[in-house]
Amino acid sequence: MTSQRARRRGLLAAIPVLGLAVALAGCSAPGAGGSGASADQPDITKKVTAAAVADGGDTTLTMWADVAEKPLMQKLVPAYEKQYPNVDVKVTYKSFDDLIATVVNAANSSNAPDVFQGNIGYAVDGALVKGKLVRPLDDVAEVYGWTTGTGASTLGPAKWNAAGTAFGSGTLYGMSPISEVQGIYYNKEKLDALGLQPPTSIDELETDLAKADQAGEQPIMLGNSDQYAATHVFSDIAATKQQPKDIATWIGGESGATFETDGNEEAAQTMRDWAQKGYFGSGYDGLSNEDAIARFAKGDGVFFVGGSWNGASLDSDGFGLGSLTSGGVGATASPWHVSAKSEHQDAAIAFLAMLHTPETGQWILDTGRLPVVTDGVSSKDPLQEQTLTALKDTIAAGTQVGYYDWSTTDMLTKMGGALQEVMAGKTTPSAFTETVQATWAKAHS
Repeated sequence: MTSQRARRRGLLAAIPVLGLAVALAGCSAPGAGGSGASADQPDITKKVTAAAVADGGDTTLTMWADVAEKPLMQKLVPAYEKQYPNVDVKVTYKSFDDLIATVVNAANSSNAPDVFQGNIGYAVDGALVKGKLVRPLDDVAEVYGWTTGTGASTLGPAKWNAAGTAFGSGTLYGMSPISEVQGIYYNKEKLDALGLQPPTSIDELETDLAKADQAGEQPIMLGNSDQYAATHVFSDIAATKQQPKDIATWIGGESGATFETDGNEEAAQTMRDWAQKGYFGSGYDGLSNEDAIARFAKGDGVFFVGGSWNGASLDSDGFGLGSLTSGGVGATASPWHVSAKSEHQDAAIAFLAMLHTPETGQWILDTGRLPVVTDGVSSKDPLQEQTLTALKDTIAAGTQVGYYDWSTTDMLTKMGGALQEVMAGKTTPSAFTETVQATWAKAHS
């Protein structure tokens, strides 16, 4: 499998274009409004055909994409051009950081790409929505069956309210074909030696951690120098302590939502208890997540709490993936958007439709990632197949809530630092939830 470590970390780097959200709010670019397209871009009522695209004559469809998408695009673009022979697709690949730092300005320019990736959250997708720079896609989702088919629940992060101040519900502005899932990686040999089965609940995991510790093993390998790894562990626990939908609405910025819940306090207390018992070992705040997964791959630690992007570092024969909920937790990756300025709407919609098919889902899995459309998709790699099963269970369970750092542009720093204080015994779980909620409230006031 291809590594996605940089992919997940990229979701945290949304700050460079933050100021554009306000600046673009009053832009007059066409596109937003209503449940479908703008007045210049009428709703579609049936699937786009090759004949309809051909009516546009020779067409160049321009795209901006994360360079991580290149393996998929090398399969998808030729297939698309074969089905729509009058279209020539030109893809500009950018590093993730470069993409999110420049895509809003590009979308607002006179030569905006027809199709491009954004990034979930306020700094990029929020700015695109406020600036009316992307075409609403509710009509497309309805025509192509996205709202009822496999992966329908994964559309939430690309839905925004009319003001562009909260996401998770409202008008659909994008679609991601890529999913991510978190879970509990385990060393098969060490579990066998300890006489343990892969845990499927917090209670089972806590029992296993105690037995691993008593046997002289480091129970969980953790590298938290970048602060996000511990928030992943926290999120896995928190999703078992409360309704997942409540977490998702808080992340999305729904008015009245709160982080100060009993479930979050319990999850923070669990993190503190595990740290104080030595389950994470020592020096974890000075170790990077990349170094931690490398050590785990070499045999250090019994468990590693991480995401599907970490699987590329592990030998399928030696490691497995479990979960703490009926699935795991996780999210979709950066959405694809159609520019409100594009003069090639049919061709652009046809491309998004091809992204959301079982055939593309298999290509996505074959290039080492996870698709949102999982019908008929399978892998001969045992760890990848386990991960795909966890994803299916997660989507079905509704626990694909997203990442906490989507909630505000400074949440990673504030939450990550406060969680480190809890784990070190320097502050209480209740003070932690108060700090996080205060950060959220300031951003959403």
